Amino acid sequence: MSEKASLSRRDTLKAAGMAAAGIAAGTLLPAMEAAAARGEAPRWAMIFDLRRCIGCRACTIACKAEYDVPLGAWNTVVNEEIVGKYPDSKKPFLPIRCNHCEGNEGDKVPPCVKDCPEYPKERQKYVTADGKKIRYRDGATYKRPDGLILNKNEFCTGCGKCIKACPYGARAFNTRIISGKDSSKNGITKCTSCQHRIDAGVVPACTNICPGRARVFGDLNDPESEVAKLAKEFNLVKNSDKTTLLPGEKTVPMNFYIEHNDALTTKMATRKYKDNESFTCKVG
Repeated sequence: MSEKASLSRRDTLKAAGMAAAGIAAGTLLPAMEAAAARGEAPRWAMIFDLRRCIGCRACTIACKAEYDVPLGAWNTVVNEEIVGKYPDSKKPFLPIRCNHCEGNEGDKVPPCVKDCPEYPKERQKYVTADGKKIRYRDGATYKRPDGLILNKNEFCTGCGKCIKACPYGARAFNTRIISGKDSSKNGITKCTSCQHRIDAGVVPACTNICPGRARVFGDLNDPESEVAKLAKEFNLVKNSDKTTLLPGEKTVPMNFYIEHNDALTTKMATRKYKDNESFTCKVG
């Protein structure tokens, strides 16, 4: 085989591999373009189909690998609880991560952002797929126009107020920063929905790796998205008091659950995390 033919074949295989990887990863580009056509930013949301979750925790490991989550902290977990008595017992699984809350109906500001003393900070611009610029302010903890709740540790004072304000236990101190060169500087770690992947038009790592497709991520405002279709089919938004965690907190979570095996009525779903307590990856 000639060198030219060999290179051509290699390039073809490489291109095919890249295409397959792109399909596997799941693209968000159509959702971004659809949002731009509507003249707005997407509203990212995640649906957990508990009928499909097998408790493999591939999502937890993918998150650790993708986001370099500090030792002892978790940005997403899958809890499990045995309910009932033998021989009628069952063991539901419940994936949990940051809810990227919309915030209460009054000011649309989530409690973690509202309680952060280092918010608001500098003016920023969110640029949609069609080039439209939406202004917002960042901070140590802040909400982006597409609904992502993010943090900038360069502004963080380590007060822990955002951890205390989150009823879901989705935040923890970042020990990589605390134990780093500047031991006086604290920081926070939490799920960002893999902001770096989303900005590149790719779904979060936990969604991509899920073998049972128990996680579905997309633009809730796009009627053609799988997220929006599932939300409509199962009335997830309308019945948010039954499809989200701790609805009584009125944070308006953007994680929705298609229930199976009564997972949302177990202790692991109804408990509120205590002050400065974060969830751990454990059974029960």
